[in-house]
Amino acid sequence: MSLLRPETLQIVAQSLGLDDISDECVRELLPEVELRVRQVVQDALKFQRHSRRPQLDPTHVNQALQARNLESLYGFSSPGTVKYKPCEDSETLFFAEEEELELNELLNVPLGQIPLQPVLNLHWLAVDGVQPLIPENESVEDDSTCHTSIKDEAFVNHVDRKPRVKHVLTEEMQLYYTKVTEAVKSDDFELQRAALTSLAQDPGIHQLLPYFSRFIYEEVKHSNHDLSLLFSLMRACRCLLVNQSLHVELYLHQLIPAILTCVLGTQLCENPADDHWALRKYAAKLVAQICERYGEKYANIQARVSKTYHKAITDPVCPFSTQYGALHGMLFLGPLVMESLLFPNLEKYYRRLEPALLSSNPNLVQRLEAQNCLGILVVSKIWRLKVECIEA
Repeated sequence: MSLLRPETLQIVAQSLGLDDISDECVRELLPEVELRVRQVVQDALKFQRHSRRPQLDPTHVNQALQARNLESLYGFSSPGTVKYKPCEDSETLFFAEEEELELNELLNVPLGQIPLQPVLNLHWLAVDGVQPLIPENESVEDDSTCHTSIKDEAFVNHVDRKPRVKHVLTEEMQLYYTKVTEAVKSDDFELQRAALTSLAQDPGIHQLLPYFSRFIYEEVKHSNHDLSLLFSLMRACRCLLVNQSLHVELYLHQLIPAILTCVLGTQLCENPADDHWALRKYAAKLVAQICERYGEKYANIQARVSKTYHKAITDPVCPFSTQYGALHGMLFLGPLVMESLLFPNLEKYYRRLEPALLSSNPNLVQRLEAQNCLGILVVSKIWRLKVECIEA
């Protein structure tokens, strides 16, 4: 026995414009219609259970219809229970009861505000891992911006404030850092070479990079004119630069000052006769490598380094040892730097060298420093003549 009445099917057919449907056709269609209705209801109940809803609503029926590739029902999406009332003319027709609205009230309602036009603004969340201090980015250091909904002072005073999480290294990493730093500062050549090889090739020391950069910076700062230690530190710095697994550009603010100290330092060793010239030349090469590798990413690196070198050679009271490092630095930075900064000041600089180059100069150390600076000027002049001959 069918749960659907023939009158229901006839009313639906009439709503679709089929007025002349026969009783025999209704009896044939009724079982098929009931089967389809049962399938939709069963699918709707499944959607209800999976969505954990307490009762069946039109949303579940629409989901069941969509699952069977059927058109959804429109006008029955009310979250509450829909109430139906019979028509006055026919007790067999029902309609959904709706709230009656006064048209005059709707017309007299003031218009709402026009919504703002959507606008997109761009700003940097972070630049090289550092959050820029701009109004769009809330500072994590500013406690005044932190708000709490707890107003009870007795409760707030008893809240335990935990310190911020610090960078924790494993015992193996701490031991590795200790062994490498001790090897760099030791006089054992084999041990030092093994440590430097590890720095240049090991891909798993990226967590120790901030510690190694800080170590190099502090040791150069407190080297006490230890030439061998400075050489070892510059070799360690070069190993960090050649390691392709490390992002050294994030710590150039510590490495570049340490390297420039070895290039332009007034006194790098206790004995002026020691070969501190080789250290200055080696460090100047490192600076040139940094400018070449990271010059495109940080456009102001080479400009600032060149300005530092230019200031050293134009300072009349700057010692010749410092100017030797600056001249080597310009030489390694390339022809454009030399053409713009060195050659325009070449004649003026040579006039300053002449008194120190005289054999009558009693200061032998100053004479040696001036001779070394003159050697670089000769090399740069020869290089310029070769370039002019090639261009000609």
